[in-house]
Amino acid sequence: MAGGLAHIERAAGFRLLILACALAWLSGCASGPGKLPSFGPEADFEVARQEFDRGHLVAAIEHLESFERNHPGSQFIDDALYYLGLARQKNNEYLLARQAFGRVVDDYPRSPLVEDARFETARSWFLAVRGAEHDAEPAEEALKAFQAYLRRYPEGKQKEAAEKAIADVLGTLARKDFLNGETYMRLGRLAAARRYFEKSLVTWADSPVSARALDGIARTFEKEENWSEARRSYERLAAHLGADPARFTKGGDLARRAREKLAELPAATPAGTPVKEGSGREDDSDGAGAGEPDGAGGAGM
Repeated sequence: MAGGLAHIERAAGFRLLILACALAWLSGCASGPGKLPSFGPEADFEVARQEFDRGHLVAAIEHLESFERNHPGSQFIDDALYYLGLARQKNNEYLLARQAFGRVVDDYPRSPLVEDARFETARSWFLAVRGAEHDAEPAEEALKAFQAYLRRYPEGKQKEAAEKAIADVLGTLARKDFLNGETYMRLGRLAAARRYFEKSLVTWADSPVSARALDGIARTFEKEENWSEARRSYERLAAHLGADPARFTKGGDLARRAREKLAELPAATPAGTPVKEGSGREDDSDGAGAGEPDGAGGAGM
């Protein structure tokens, strides 16, 4: 029966059995080198669970893997796989954790642990996110997994945690796009920079770096001496900052900059004035998603 952990008797006699199992293991009564002795499904699972609860992750993993080998048809097998995923996750083995949680979902779809396993799968992606300067895959996969969890369980046990994680991941991905835009800006690739700044806003229009992305767009037009679009972009930035610029990264500085630029920029680009472009190498191949500039990393947390 799935979820059998809830029905384990906690009687004193059973605890004595667990103690006897532990003493037997410590005395070296295993049937072979590196092989753990087995004292039945309940006792073996309880030993593994207690190792996990004590924070002995390597020992817990060893016992849980032994349980899986020795008791594949046990009523506790879904519990064992779920705990194996948790132990792997706490041990920073995120791929192996996802595999264990995936087995709960795929092999035991009627288990009461399936919802938890789906959430922990997403969380294992989330915990692998390293920062906006690093590989984007963990953040992108975490976003998809948390969104899938909420679609399946709109009022699920982990709804608030999933929503918070999604906001964190979106912030990371938005920052990643912003940093790519800054890199293209330094390279003089203004159209490509602008596309990444806009992509950051598409990822999350109200992210902490959204005001900086809008400022980046304005700066690209200013460098091109496209005064009409530069003014329009600074107006867009000022409206975005609104009455509470402090909620955005560098919001106060950007609000002051927008006011100054709107005061000094020409009202429009004079008719017939050629607009400068950032680089003759600009073309559609520089667009967002077509590869990263040198030195611009992927997303992470």
